[in-house]
Amino acid sequence: MEIVQFEYRGKVESGRIETAEGELLNVEVKNPDSYMVGDFIGFFYGGSKFSVKIIKKGPQHICLFIPLFETNFPNNRRKWPRVCVDLSAFINDYLSEKIYEIPPDLRIRVIDLSIQGFGFISPEPLQVNHSYYLLFEVPDLAIKIKTIIRHEKLADDGYRYGCEVLSITKKDFHALRRYVLLQQLIMGAVPHSYT
Repeated sequence: MEIVQFEYRGKVESGRIETAEGELLNVEVKNPDSYMVGDFIGFFYGGSKFSVKIIKKGPQHICLFIPLFETNFPNNRRKWPRVCVDLSAFINDYLSEKIYEIPPDLRIRVIDLSIQGFGFISPEPLQVNHSYYLLFEVPDLAIKIKTIIRHEKLADDGYRYGCEVLSITKKDFHALRRYVLLQQLIMGAVPHSYT
């Protein structure tokens, strides 16, 4: 575990990085009770100091929110969490205007997701390395994403696919990012796997 320093309430403290999962950084500290959720700390990394927010405490650590756009914490240090879910969605395929290879509103079940891709079960076979549009049927996550299927596996309840996000609007990206972050916090910031 990497030792890091940060400034909190005028004092320089140290801790050890446990995990960097997407935008969450868990840091083991001596006395988590001395930190307040919602406070900001000055985090030192790579010769720079930047402000991050404490968003959760555990028995031995504090959980910090480091936004994607924080360039002082390198993205190659982050592991992007893939969280387990059970969400209903529709998948559409159109090669050209109004030409479909699958039913125009094929219902699928999304079983895991990250900001970079999804795993889902389909009752119908789909094409690997082909683009599809995914539309979530969930009030908290009413977004549309263009994806490409990368993996296929036959499962007991249909066809299991893994897909990668090809394009997403800024608004939908923020909704997806918020949803994944909330799922991480609900699960205790312990992800299912990484992409």
